[in-house]
Amino acid sequence: MPQAQVKGITLYYETHGDPKNPPLILIMGLASQLVRWPLEFCEMLTAQGLYVIRFDNRDIGLSTQCDETGAAEIAAITKKFLSGEPAKLPYSLSDMANDAVGLMDHLGLAKAHICGLSMGGMIAQATAIEHPDRILSLTSMHSSPSNPQDPSLPRTTPEATERLLAQPPDDREGYIQHTVDSFRIFASNSPVYDPECEAKMAAAQWDRGYHPLGISRQFLAATFSGGRLEKLRGLKVQALVIHGDSDTLIPPEHGKVTAEAIPGARLIMMKGVGHGMAFPSTWEETAREIAVLVKSV
Repeated sequence: MPQAQVKGITLYYETHGDPKNPPLILIMGLASQLVRWPLEFCEMLTAQGLYVIRFDNRDIGLSTQCDETGAAEIAAITKKFLSGEPAKLPYSLSDMANDAVGLMDHLGLAKAHICGLSMGGMIAQATAIEHPDRILSLTSMHSSPSNPQDPSLPRTTPEATERLLAQPPDDREGYIQHTVDSFRIFASNSPVYDPECEAKMAAAQWDRGYHPLGISRQFLAATFSGGRLEKLRGLKVQALVIHGDSDTLIPPEHGKVTAEAIPGARLIMMKGVGHGMAFPSTWEETAREIAVLVKSV
């Protein structure tokens, strides 16, 4: 089982394609294991001549579970942040960016292209900001330069917020159906959404290991690590921003603001696409556009 030891954190990872090709690290989002980068999509990227690395973030899947912070402490930390009191996060997006760079070190990669989706896009942005000498290009998908509840940007819709915070059933079939229904809402009931694709990813997540407390800690990192908008304006890296115009979890304006902030970034707004990867009809275009960016560097 391929694992990288990164400052006390064990990261499970998988590689696809020829290691002689340009390396692309894929970073997934909140509550999302590496299987949410579908193998078919990874194969489309390798067909474009890329060496693809996908991994489980800390606290998810087969990577380290940071269980020293329990449920009661998570609730207390959240309450402090919401009331404006000083509080220390179990870990931040910067720590997760350091994980990605540590994985690069483990693989012997001096530099790499990075692509992140949702919270993974936030981690990718933080990596580009904090480790500019390690990044060849940045792709930010369905993500935000802040957190989705930032009052200066359009907020997550009430229905999407309710689904995001809802506790899934604790049985396999219930979890899968809950996830399928949630992502349908995150896609504003778009006809482009593929529930069978979502069900397949949800089943794979359940079978590899479902860990709710880890998801709660990731949520703290995504919500309370602070925004990146001003620092994005100082990036000197070629960038691509991909967003769906039907995303109710992170509204499309977040993608537009991200692209406007990064000098020279290109924005692709996908029609009928919501949050996540359950839109297989768009995978070929997405893989092609990422490859165009990579090969332009």
